[in-house]
Amino acid sequence: MPCRTAILLALSLIYTSLKGAEPPYWGTIFVNSELVTAKDPSCFQSMKADGMGLRTMYDRRIPGWSRQQAYLFQAAYDDGLNIEVQVNTEFGLSSREVALEYARIIGQLPTALRKDVDTVWIHRGKMPFGGGNRNLLIHTEQAAEYVSSGILEETLIHEASHTSLDEAHARSQGWMDAQQADGSYLSQYAQDYPLREDLAESFLLFLGAEHLADRMDPRDLQTVESTIPHRIAYFRSLDLDLYPLVASPKTVPLSEHYFDRAESRWMLTWPSQPRQTYRVEASVDLMNWNTIAPSIVASEASTQWQGTILDRDILFLRIRQ
Repeated sequence: MPCRTAILLALSLIYTSLKGAEPPYWGTIFVNSELVTAKDPSCFQSMKADGMGLRTMYDRRIPGWSRQQAYLFQAAYDDGLNIEVQVNTEFGLSSREVALEYARIIGQLPTALRKDVDTVWIHRGKMPFGGGNRNLLIHTEQAAEYVSSGILEETLIHEASHTSLDEAHARSQGWMDAQQADGSYLSQYAQDYPLREDLAESFLLFLGAEHLADRMDPRDLQTVESTIPHRIAYFRSLDLDLYPLVASPKTVPLSEHYFDRAESRWMLTWPSQPRQTYRVEASVDLMNWNTIAPSIVASEASTQWQGTILDRDILFLRIRQ
């Protein structure tokens, strides 16, 4: 298969060329344990016991696949998604309680990260979580350690990124172009495994920088935005549904606006909340909007933006939060 060999060789050369800069982090799940917490909303709605059934599950303790009986639960979420939670029979009478605990936590994940999660496997053991296979893999002793470190939610976001984003994007031309343009990685883990881990490693801190900036240390925010600006732009272009973690964007009323016709320059002012993120969008028809100034992080109760717009067809501007 000479064609496939050539493609793999080309990818190898591309990723080798990106290894010059030292990544700022080892792994992104460890950067901020307050990015998502147990206090954040969950769109978990209900759970129904569905008896026992034979299921093929992956267990890292084996390690490998096994065909086994499992307790089955159907979890429903208020955005219309449903997940079958498959619990190892080793949990016995506590299986419902275990399923309920993780079904609620998984409901904190954005819709875009749950859309391809059909099943969840839950086993005992202190082994790494897993994503992919239209599934999330959970080992409960490891989960307890993640809870102790405050990174359970961050870890699930990482794994769900594998499940719902990797297949469509990790080897797409747009993503590889963004990697090349950035020229570096956020984490050593991403650099060591660029095809497998870079997207999931990047998405978590994109989520923080773009939508949860008020929870980010300013130094980390600057690091993320300066290290992966093209990856951030790629994720932004996907317009992912981030409910319930991020509310639907809302339009912010302007307190003042001015247009210098000679310079084609706009000045917009709006009431803001410090450390909240805003963006300026433009349109020619009030139906289709494009972001022209992303990630404006407010520092005061009023924020101002100035920009030159040379496109004479653009008639409308708005501020979105």
